[in-house]
Amino acid sequence: MKETTDQQSPPPGLSTGMAVGFYGVLVILAWVLGAWWLDLDLIQWHDRWETPIWLDVGLGLGLGLATVLASRILEKTTQWARVLTGEFRKILGNLTPTQVFVFAVTSGIAEEVFFRGFLQQAITDRLFAGDAVAMVIGLVVASVVFGVVHVGPDREKFLPWTIMALVLGFFFGAMYLYTGNIIAPVIAHFTINFLNLLHIAGGDEDDTPPPASDS
Repeated sequence: MKETTDQQSPPPGLSTGMAVGFYGVLVILAWVLGAWWLDLDLIQWHDRWETPIWLDVGLGLGLGLATVLASRILEKTTQWARVLTGEFRKILGNLTPTQVFVFAVTSGIAEEVFFRGFLQQAITDRLFAGDAVAMVIGLVVASVVFGVVHVGPDREKFLPWTIMALVLGFFFGAMYLYTGNIIAPVIAHFTINFLNLLHIAGGDEDDTPPPASDS
């Protein structure tokens, strides 16, 4: 009975409290540097193209669902994707739906507020002139930094995750640039994290085959 209980519990250190605390600090940092120091609006950057909210929501949800679908296809067709899923299962353990929701909400909001609302906007409008070239620079730098910070404990096995984060960073940043607010990237980020974490939490790490080199 004790072994069963231990297997059903998330690994030590992976708690909703730590998620809220970590991402809370990230939001505070973005607010101090962006809103307080640089006088930026971390939610609404501009309304240049006057996109309606339904379009913002639709773009975010569409990108999120498309990314999750691509993840499932890759997991079924490629070894590296199955290995990556297995590695995440080892780290995250058996998360409850409540934990998955909290992780997805906090990471989706905090990371988009920081990397898009603060970093991309600050580079574009404060560090540079805010013109077309500045927009490209802001998009590239924020996306690259976003990808670089997504590094796992085993760089080789988690390299695909870093690359995917880099690519998604560009999509998130492009939506932010087009809509002028963080609604679309937050919804996309939340959708991806929520559905992928549910998938990871609902599986068994023994179902994921080991890398070919280990067999």
